[in-house]
Amino acid sequence: MEINVVFYHPKNPQNLHDVAALAASLRANLYVIPRPGVDYKLEMLQYRARTRLKIVQSMAEAVNSIGDAVYTVLETYGDRYLHEIEIDGDKVAVIIGAEDYGVPRHVLDSLEKPIVVAKIPTAVQGMSYNVAASLAMALYEVVRRFRAGTP
Repeated sequence: MEINVVFYHPKNPQNLHDVAALAASLRANLYVIPRPGVDYKLEMLQYRARTRLKIVQSMAEAVNSIGDAVYTVLETYGDRYLHEIEIDGDKVAVIIGAEDYGVPRHVLDSLEKPIVVAKIPTAVQGMSYNVAASLAMALYEVVRRFRAGTP
């Protein structure tokens, strides 16, 4: 299974480091779409986290680089819960967004690949978990299903 993570406009360098560590632990490709004006010290991040880090300038560039895959976006405006979506195939991409504004709908609407927008249950509707915690939950679900052989 090939796992890809796309992080759109990260705001907090520590969250980016945590996401990179999660991606590295699964040997996943990490595509970062930098937030304009934020310096992440990416050279140090790539060395320390030993991740397969790729810097891209847009969501379309990330999707074009990944190619055919099952694309799942984690967003509070998702229409299904993460555990309800199908994750079949041997190539998966999990897309996470900026800590303060996520992935705007217009960014997703401009893509040509089918994308599922999913949410993780929370006690209060519209609230969300920390971006690294959300990614950890999603990656756990992806790997669990792959190992169990169920979509």
